[in-house]
Amino acid sequence: MIETLGWHKDQWLDIDRIFIAANNRGLKFADGIFETILIKENKPILFDEHLKRLEKSSKILNINLKINKLTLRQLIHDGIKKLSLKNDQFASVRINYSRGTNEGRTLTIDSTSETKDLDNLWLEFYRIKPNFNPISVCISQTEKINEFSLISKCKTFSYNQAIQVLTEANEKSFDDSILLNTSGELCCGSTFNLLIKRNNQWITPRKESGCLEGIMVSKALKLKIVKEELIPPEFQNDDIIVAINSLSCRQINQVNDLKLKPKFDPIYFWDLLYS
Repeated sequence: MIETLGWHKDQWLDIDRIFIAANNRGLKFADGIFETILIKENKPILFDEHLKRLEKSSKILNINLKINKLTLRQLIHDGIKKLSLKNDQFASVRINYSRGTNEGRTLTIDSTSETKDLDNLWLEFYRIKPNFNPISVCISQTEKINEFSLISKCKTFSYNQAIQVLTEANEKSFDDSILLNTSGELCCGSTFNLLIKRNNQWITPRKESGCLEGIMVSKALKLKIVKEELIPPEFQNDDIIVAINSLSCRQINQVNDLKLKPKFDPIYFWDLLYS
């Protein structure tokens, strides 16, 4: 049984056999973008929405994205076939795209970044089990989201901030952290968006807070299940708070010292968004 699989430069490889050059800007400067897509019933779920966000990130960051949609879809289809998944099994594919390579050591973008169409692309496939386990979180005291930065609108290779807040949470015996923006407004988690049910209404931090436009939250907004609001970091113990991304839907059962009482079925909610 294949647990992981990779693709790079027209080759299917074990993931640990994909080697990125030291002068690749993705490796050297985290200068790249990515998307992670759920594979369910042997299909990439919400593929078009993920590709649209990848394209949006590339335009914001002026990365020359050279991916043919049909070619990418076929590659993902081939990867799924190689995994030999049963219909009730899940996997994920991460689409990675680097700006390219540099001859020199500086940040300057030079002409050598203009390589072959798919040279800057690599794919990672993993068998997974979606995560529905509840978590406890603290509000990060060390990191803030810069709501004015273009980076906050893009899914980039750089996870340094997420790593810092996760480390902070673990040192305080919490599972994860949630972040505020520079104005003190509730924003997002380390790797997830936030949904809050309060007074029988689902709300989520507004895009202007600096939170990344999550695929699952966008689906909830499209279905008119949830609405965006400016949310201060003040919680009530009867709030239902959900940490959600493409591969997980977890109820937050504690924020700092506040323990939350309500029970919630994350699987039902997640299936609703993926239906």
